[in-house]
Amino acid sequence: MRVLRSHLEGEGSFTDRSDIETREVLDQALMVPQLYELAVQTGYLPAERVQKPARELFTELLWSTAARGFVANYDYIGVSMLAARIGVSGLDALQPPQPNEDAALRFAGFLAQLRAFYSDDLIQTWTHFMDDYIQERNEQNKVWVYLQGRDSSALKPKRIVKLLSGCQLFVSSLASALYVLDDDELGQFGLIHAYWLQKFFGYELENGIYRKSVRLWGDKDSWANTVANSPHLVGPDTDEEIADLYRRQFLEQVQLLERTFEAVRALVTATRATPALRL
Repeated sequence: MRVLRSHLEGEGSFTDRSDIETREVLDQALMVPQLYELAVQTGYLPAERVQKPARELFTELLWSTAARGFVANYDYIGVSMLAARIGVSGLDALQPPQPNEDAALRFAGFLAQLRAFYSDDLIQTWTHFMDDYIQERNEQNKVWVYLQGRDSSALKPKRIVKLLSGCQLFVSSLASALYVLDDDELGQFGLIHAYWLQKFFGYELENGIYRKSVRLWGDKDSWANTVANSPHLVGPDTDEEIADLYRRQFLEQVQLLERTFEAVRALVTATRATPALRL
């Protein structure tokens, strides 16, 4: 199905609004099995409780090759973990981790943050932008050039304000949810944001392994690095001391997100190296 193809194939980035809306509907529906998997991983629900509704959901959502390809192309790792956990075939043959029952108390609070994250229009503007839903040709490169303090004449002022504001809210929203977690919980709760974290730090998932997207970013650059070091991170009229404080706080939040992504990478690697679980 053309609408559910990878944006790396054929026609490239998506600009048609109806295509975007169709993909968003499936994306929202796939949040449910990811939350089932998180509930099991954190010990909030036993696997037996989610097995029946999860099987019904997989039958309804992922009956087509195109939908299963969408899950594979866009790294819905939690969906594949849940499928493996309950014995549903057709997705990546992962080996999901044993539940961490000490994390159960975090689950409800994380749900509240997740709801706020996905209902914020500015955050969604930024995540869509990272995911190649662009408004004009070569927009991502133009924004990258602007954030480096170079030519900004090709950008619409209102658009760049929305993008930069969305990025800052993206970082602060995730950091506020992750700040209260123990180190051994970061991977589990960060997994549901794995796709956005890999985009933010300039990685891609290839054959189950996160690799730096050197073709796009080189060895060290990323949206995280570009924004954190941008002269546009703080407005030009901001008091110097306040600007320095904000930059330090933003960098600390980015570092927390980076630790979380490292924990996600370790968790994903472990699902391909540990013995399979049996219900």
